[in-house]
Amino acid sequence: MPTVSASAAVASAPTPTAGPGVRPGATVPESRPGQALRPAAASTLAPGWLHGRPVPARVVAVFDVAVYLHRDEDVLPLLAPGALALPGGLRVADRTDLDALRLTVGDEVTVGGGRVLARDTGLVVRRTWRPQRVPSPTLSPAARATALSALAGRTAIEDDLGPLLTTLAQDVAQDLGRPAHDLVGLGPGLTPAGDDVLCGLLLGLRATGAEHERATLERALAPLLGRTTALSATLLRHAAAGYAVPPVVALLRAWHAGADEHRQAALAAEVAAVGHTSGAALLLGLATVLATPHTPLDAAPAVDPTAVPTRGTS
Repeated sequence: MPTVSASAAVASAPTPTAGPGVRPGATVPESRPGQALRPAAASTLAPGWLHGRPVPARVVAVFDVAVYLHRDEDVLPLLAPGALALPGGLRVADRTDLDALRLTVGDEVTVGGGRVLARDTGLVVRRTWRPQRVPSPTLSPAARATALSALAGRTAIEDDLGPLLTTLAQDVAQDLGRPAHDLVGLGPGLTPAGDDVLCGLLLGLRATGAEHERATLERALAPLLGRTTALSATLLRHAAAGYAVPPVVALLRAWHAGADEHRQAALAAEVAAVGHTSGAALLLGLATVLATPHTPLDAAPAVDPTAVPTRGTS
């Protein structure tokens, strides 16, 4: 199903007692007199507590076009137009809808019943949207070679972690599980570069049809997610299920659509532009999968994922 645009997804509608974003039986949080609720569109991957009984959630990050709310093990991104469309986000039609919340890091809001309530305003779910998923058919050797060539020069991490990330990515690809703990949470920021590499590995394994290997890595990561940020843990769970931001999904779909190297390189450039190092780190994970034989991964020789293979080889 195509992604619903922010403007269409939050088209105004009469205020229901329990709308499409409210789980049956859930208590709808009461808005105070004069509290204006602005319409929003919830991802089908949004945390369950968005639709459950009212609970507190804490603001962990505030940006120009996004606010991140944290509770338990999940992060709910509030996304205005222009924000990176994280798979589990709650979208609003205009940046002013977020500005009206007047949130700062550390603030507490009430979330539940399809609503986010803050001070004298809030958001209410009027629509849902379904994030796109990465395809999972087997990729032919020729298609793998084209995909890897298109990533050439875009997987370098321009900081001191770069060489270590490359080595650890190769280690994980060859022994899915044992070295994964070295990558989880490795690096600074809300989404450490080590986690971005792991997202690339998970998505790459799915996109090349290596379901057994993907499931093996997912199982190895599950008990380690407490070592990283809540946002990064959320994105790793989404990646394990085949979900990613639109530029990544577009690139991986191009692998299976027969797109030529030039087109794939243009899509890879869009991924590389995500964040400071996030895009390049994710591409490093994808390239490592492409450069490593699938059967069996634990017996594969070390391969430099930044090298360009001879066309027609895997």
